[in-house]
Amino acid sequence: MNELSSIVNAATRTVFLLMSAALFAWAFLPEHRPLVAGLALGLVAGLLTVRNLAMKVMRLSEMAANQEKGRVNFGLLTRMCISLLVVMIAVKFEQISLMSTIIGLFLSQLIILVVAISVASKNK
Repeated sequence: MNELSSIVNAATRTVFLLMSAALFAWAFLPEHRPLVAGLALGLVAGLLTVRNLAMKVMRLSEMAANQEKGRVNFGLLTRMCISLLVVMIAVKFEQISLMSTIIGLFLSQLIILVVAISVASKNK
């Protein structure tokens, strides 16, 4: 599980770097503010869903290691509701681009995939 926490932490740092770049772009490129605001919003929501899933997987692995019995829940409904809430916010406000919000949601998942592949190749 140590690898999972290092992967999630590395992905979190990468998303934070992208969000800071998005905030700089929002400040210095006023004509692209809706796109950048949507991207930042999607990145935040995607990071929340990634961290939520990682927390659930770590909890499941602890339960399996300790041979505890209990209900296992990966929080699919919670993650779907977070994504739906962000999409609804993007639809409600015209200052936020819906397409870039959806891209930001998927970009967080792509970042964790790339980080996981790089950590796995580094460990081999």
